[in-house]
Amino acid sequence: MQNVIKRHLTTLCGLMNEVRRRDYWDLAVFAASNLRDTTGVNEEKRLLLEACSNAHACPNAHSDTIDGWLALASVFLKRDGSPYQTVTKKSGFPTTHPQEKERMLGALAELAQDEELIEQLGALRTLPRPRYSQEQWAILEALLAVLPVGVAELQIAFQSQGQADYIEAALRALQSLGSSEEPTDLALAFDYRLQHLLVDEFQDTSFGQLDLLERLTAGWTEGDGRSLFCVGDPMQSIYRFRQAEVGLFLQLQRQGLRNVRLEALQLTSNFRSTRPIIEWVNRVFPGVLSPTDNAEQGAVRYSPSVAALSSTRGGVKVHPSFDKDELAEARHVVKLIRKSLAEDPDTTVAVLVTARSHVGLIASQLHAAAIDFQAIEIEALLDRPVVQDLTALTRALLHLADRTSWLAVLRAPWCGLTLNDLHAIVGNNRASTVNELLARALESSETLSDDGRERVTRVHSILQAALAQRGRLSLRDWVERTWNALGGPATLHRPQDLDDADACLHRLDNIEIAGDLDDAARLEEQLDRLFARPRPENRARVEVMTIHKSKGLEYDVVILPALDRLLRGESRELMRWTRIPGHDGGIVFAPIKAAGADSDPMYRWIELLERERSARERGRLLYVAATRAKRVLHLLGRVRVKETEEGAELREPLNGSMLRLLWPEVKSHFESSVQTKPQQDLFAFAATPSVRVRRLPLQWQPPSADTAVTAKPVNVSDLDAKIEFDWASQTARHIGTLVHRELDRLVRAGADRATPAPNRARLCAELAELGVPPDRCDAAADRVVAAMGQTLADDRGRWLLGLSSQLTEAESELALTGVFAGEILSGVIDRTFVDEHGVRWIVDFKTGSHEGGGLEQFLADEVRRYRDQLQRYARLMKLFRPEQPVRAALYFPLMKQWREVRVE
Repeated sequence: MQNVIKRHLTTLCGLMNEVRRRDYWDLAVFAASNLRDTTGVNEEKRLLLEACSNAHACPNAHSDTIDGWLALASVFLKRDGSPYQTVTKKSGFPTTHPQEKERMLGALAELAQDEELIEQLGALRTLPRPRYSQEQWAILEALLAVLPVGVAELQIAFQSQGQADYIEAALRALQSLGSSEEPTDLALAFDYRLQHLLVDEFQDTSFGQLDLLERLTAGWTEGDGRSLFCVGDPMQSIYRFRQAEVGLFLQLQRQGLRNVRLEALQLTSNFRSTRPIIEWVNRVFPGVLSPTDNAEQGAVRYSPSVAALSSTRGGVKVHPSFDKDELAEARHVVKLIRKSLAEDPDTTVAVLVTARSHVGLIASQLHAAAIDFQAIEIEALLDRPVVQDLTALTRALLHLADRTSWLAVLRAPWCGLTLNDLHAIVGNNRASTVNELLARALESSETLSDDGRERVTRVHSILQAALAQRGRLSLRDWVERTWNALGGPATLHRPQDLDDADACLHRLDNIEIAGDLDDAARLEEQLDRLFARPRPENRARVEVMTIHKSKGLEYDVVILPALDRLLRGESRELMRWTRIPGHDGGIVFAPIKAAGADSDPMYRWIELLERERSARERGRLLYVAATRAKRVLHLLGRVRVKETEEGAELREPLNGSMLRLLWPEVKSHFESSVQTKPQQDLFAFAATPSVRVRRLPLQWQPPSADTAVTAKPVNVSDLDAKIEFDWASQTARHIGTLVHRELDRLVRAGADRATPAPNRARLCAELAELGVPPDRCDAAADRVVAAMGQTLADDRGRWLLGLSSQLTEAESELALTGVFAGEILSGVIDRTFVDEHGVRWIVDFKTGSHEGGGLEQFLADEVRRYRDQLQRYARLMKLFRPEQPVRAALYFPLMKQWREVRVE
């Protein structure tokens, strides 16, 4: 915090030279001497004025002088941050001292002309104290004691579910590299191999990603031939919700990357938009974005661009409205789209919104107008009838007492009971489940209509059969089979509905726990993030998406509706923290205040800082939206109108809306439109289509299955099954498996990192997992190490592993399956490669040993024993690589012996 305060005070000192600062301080000391002992001064201001007791302690850039600066601000500025226009005795300047009063009025007049200084003095009031109080430390210590426990619980949840989120993966990546002082083996390996790094979209880098980049380049030195290339546009940094900090880009421009010096290059040519669009953006956005860069506040100044295209077509068009009629705005969007498509058959149109909630009416109007469009993660699947029906069916199967879901199942198109029949079944009976009431209704001859009875009879039998299968199938299979039996697919009328159903069923597959849900009542919440998939077969000329999704894309025509709507603000959190970019930055924590307590100044400062950063990003988000347009940009927004005696008076757009950012530019368009009579909406009298209840015909039957196909039996041979006269023990086989695994690791590590001494503890653990008894693990590990050592010490062994020669298409533990002479063959080849002569080798490693005489006879016996197996491997390989000649061999690493086996 001291660095943050020092940075602010340094800025102030830069705006006030020492003479001016001393003059202002003398006036503040004079006012304080007259106010300290007077009545009517509140305690807070009195404490500030105490800081002026030392006339020689003129405030400077040191953080300990913050109280003096605050006292000075309280003398010169009102509570709203504006400077006093005059001073009186109540201000500390009695009429008995006309000379000091005249000096003060002159200083105030001078201050009134310096808006930046006024802003910086006012910002002092939001700064917290340079040190935590005892109460703050107590709350922080409690939170910091609880958070590690929460992290540990999260780790347990990750392990139990076999899942991890993006943050966990990023943290693991950082841990795998160690620190700059103690790098891991992986970090050293990267340091050896990495020569050039290219980082795209660097404006959206987070602190964690920057930390990763710094660790990857920790060993780099100037002139070592390695390069780092970072590409980004800070005006397009719009991912703060993903922890992106544009201040890091500004920091990199000024200071470089720790030990890597960078050269900043600025590109100005725009190859996307026509000249009218670029000229409008160059004129408007210097006022939308910040006049200066500020890494702490996330402020980025506007950098103008130059049109590389000579076209003067198109431009920016403003469409004002004054009534809060979202339907009328949606219809106006459709009208603009129709006009654009009619003018140019090849044009592309994008409707960009700040939030998905702004799209509902636009999408429905596009459907009603029969305009083909593609929505990118916009249309929530929970709004689709097929997903609503599947959700109701899932909840009904999981919870017999879920009355709403059971009634929805009976009302769904596969059953389609009338409201009269539903009431006849349920009535006022709340003591029984709908499933029980269905059985009673079927037993009664007077309860249901004839049509309803037939429908309930069919559906009830299917549901009873499904309930009998509970716990025997996965949740997806259970629901999907029931849905198919009910005739769910037959109720669909668009091919995309099947995709929607599949997406819903796939989500059920992901969230189920042993064929059930942890909480069936939260099913809709689990499906909330499901969106309609775009159709890949043909890209529509009209696309609807959020501005964030449009990043990097371009369209001939861009429409920005609902600019008057507020963007989501910052929420209050149990503990706030923020990080300040820069080598002198850091992290600041602040706990939320207790209920009824005074607001914590540290928490309030972070809250205001985050609010300021969000406001700055709002301007950049608008910039991204506007610069997607190649030719035409349409702006739609609404302001309120107040009728006065002089006529209609426009109310300014709300703070926090994009329309407020554009108001200086578009205000004249609204003023000229408010007096004119709006044109008649061509869609105003369009008939609203009636909603008809769809249901399967009463005589509907599921389609019959295809004629059964007689399957021809095929023999399956496992080439790795135990061969005849196998003398190897289980332990010996496990040793062989681990030797193959370790040799494969050696091959992947490469010749420069090949070592015959792996971690023995790891070897013993892996042998135990394979089934080697604990009392034999040590001896077995010795044998594994010996086999690896002998292989690396043998010229033939190093050749096999590609450590002494250049082999191609090399594979270890290659699994192959194929059909030969009507028989399915499958096997795993220990080692295969193509040598320098183009011969494909198949090598089977044998980790057995032989003691005593008769070595040649032993090896000949091994060749005979494994010839058939290698012959089948060769057949598989010829099916896999028919153009390559194949040779096979046995390799005995413990004996450094090699025997080629003849194969056909």
